[in-house]
Amino acid sequence: LYFLNDNLVHSWGWAICLMTISIRLLLFPLSITQIKSTAVMRRLKPEIDEINEKYKDDTTQKGLALQELYRKNGVNPVIGCLPMLLQMPVWFALYASLQTAVELYNVPFGPFIPDLSSPGKYFIIPAVLGLSSFTQQKIMPMQGDPAQQKMMLYMMPGVFTVMMLFLPAGLGVYMLTNTWLGILQQVLVERYLKGRARL
Repeated sequence: LYFLNDNLVHSWGWAICLMTISIRLLLFPLSITQIKSTAVMRRLKPEIDEINEKYKDDTTQKGLALQELYRKNGVNPVIGCLPMLLQMPVWFALYASLQTAVELYNVPFGPFIPDLSSPGKYFIIPAVLGLSSFTQQKIMPMQGDPAQQKMMLYMMPGVFTVMMLFLPAGLGVYMLTNTWLGILQQVLVERYLKGRARL
């Protein structure tokens, strides 16, 4: 953050955005694997729904049938968590920095963030982050039964929104930039894969 602020943008808010982009670029190889897996999952959705319906009362058999379907199609749903897990240390480090670094205290960013180190006054970041997270959930194929799918669709954005009401606005800038980049990556890679499939 010091390097980006002092040498490139001279704004702590934009330094957070650039740091987020840098992290996304470093994790891009893992993200491609995740997005490819997501694209295959979307194609397999009818079969997944059929298995969920067929074994709705037998979770063990349903799990085995889904594992076999994933194995046959070379899909690993767990890999989608890896880029997120690798970003957690950055998330905690940024949170600690916003709490302790005097350079970030009372630093405004744009018209709606009067202080990066404290929660925003107008709740713009939580609201936009919630909507962005909802959009991201919508474009990703859902797993599990319809009740679980609905819960994930609304629960994740709700959790992010409520969480950001109490966390520093600078962390919200990081999460919001990260979410928008995730949506952009998802859309671009899926378009590329569709283009290649037509060839």
